[in-house]
Amino acid sequence: MDDATLKNDKKDGTLALKEKKSRSKNSSQNDAGISIISERELSRELGFKEAVSIGLGGTIGGGVFSVLGIAAKLAGPAAILSFVFGGIVGVLIGYSFSKLSLKYQSAGGSYTFAREAFGRTFSGVFGWFLWVGYLASCSLYAYTFGIYFAQMINLLTPAHDLSDIGLLRLVFSLFATLLITLSTVINLVGVKETGKSQNIIVLIKVIILVAFIAITFPAAVKNAKTNLTPFFIDLEGNPSSNILLGIMLAVVGTSILFVAYEGMELIPNATEEIQEPEKNVPRSIYTTIITASIIYILVAFTALGGTSYTEFAGDPEKAEYALAYAAQPVLGAAGFIIITIGALFSTASAYNASLYGSSRLTYVMARESIFPHFFKKVSKKSRVPFVSILFISIITLVMTLSLDLQQIAELASSIFLLLFAIIALASLVLRKKINARFIWPFLGFITSTILFGIFFSRIITDLIAGDPSAKITIILFPILLILVTIGSLITMKVQKKSELTSKE
Repeated sequence: MDDATLKNDKKDGTLALKEKKSRSKNSSQNDAGISIISERELSRELGFKEAVSIGLGGTIGGGVFSVLGIAAKLAGPAAILSFVFGGIVGVLIGYSFSKLSLKYQSAGGSYTFAREAFGRTFSGVFGWFLWVGYLASCSLYAYTFGIYFAQMINLLTPAHDLSDIGLLRLVFSLFATLLITLSTVINLVGVKETGKSQNIIVLIKVIILVAFIAITFPAAVKNAKTNLTPFFIDLEGNPSSNILLGIMLAVVGTSILFVAYEGMELIPNATEEIQEPEKNVPRSIYTTIITASIIYILVAFTALGGTSYTEFAGDPEKAEYALAYAAQPVLGAAGFIIITIGALFSTASAYNASLYGSSRLTYVMARESIFPHFFKKVSKKSRVPFVSILFISIITLVMTLSLDLQQIAELASSIFLLLFAIIALASLVLRKKINARFIWPFLGFITSTILFGIFFSRIITDLIAGDPSAKITIILFPILLILVTIGSLITMKVQKKSELTSKE
């Protein structure tokens, strides 16, 4: 046999081996579902700073600026503990997210983790429900942005008669719509521009909050004895010496404001676009949770220490912009305006980050036939899932203009508590594959499940007491659960049938 023949045989054998490997690779991908990595269309342009900006952008938003008032109404001064408990649970859940993110790097984030742990059908329902949770959180941030802007304009209006002439709602709607529109444009331009804008916005809002803490802390310490004692209240909102009841109410507050920790969930969605994910993803998740928790606790202390919670907790309108109201005793009207500016930057970055994460989730689920395929369309120029971004923005606008703050916050928190419990359970199921210790995912699952149970116990109690917001929440949650289950199953069936038809 001559050299040419040997070379040809060797070449043919090499090609055959490559073809065999290719077939094997494709087969394994089909068995496991569509491979995220093999169909990567997104680009890695986000560093550690951008990842933290996305996490903090989605975390320090509506929670501290608006939900603080709702938590104070429930727990009084002990709402400070609500943020402490939230931070502890956040770290436990963050452990599961960091471990799962390293093993399964996907723009699908939590959806991908659920798929790997529980299978495609369950993860389809999970993914749809998570998508609704993103919509609720986006709506929360847009609502908070709009109401703070409207109240600032009302403060600057002579005689503060904006609400009297019926324009307050119109102004709120206008600026909430403006935020949604601008964030949509930013996200459509490209991921690098989204990351850059997040860096700037997050830096500004952190500076404002740190400045607020520094300026108001002395007054909070001085007035703490008056405003923070007694520290606990009873079910009727009266001062109470029952420590156990007070702690329970603080836990209830945690269940309501837990949407304030939703931002950590956004980072796994960006793993396909984060540089050096093995190093940057865990660091950014923990940095987000710890930084946000410290700021939350200090802001809650200065706000509730400097101003009696009864000043705004009993007024539904003041509760919506509680932090700005709490700044007035120390800083006057200027304090209201400064905090409002901080709220505007915070909610803008939170919305921007949540829109980013939800659009990537939609893109991945469409890529895996959980959502209709047209959602996976990516712009040739900017490489972003533009159909997903536009659709989410439209639905968010409708929710923002049709629900009130408490309804939106309750819906978002209930969904994320349930979903975080499932993520912790997923990390337990996959703990050997992701090299996770048993104790931390287990504690994360137990604590988030308990918070979810406490949340609905309070909703039922409020429903019995005749609270209209509780009525909407208790009806809306199961309806959404049924709708997303039906929707996901129908979509998967139709997409599967379509794929089989195209193959034939």
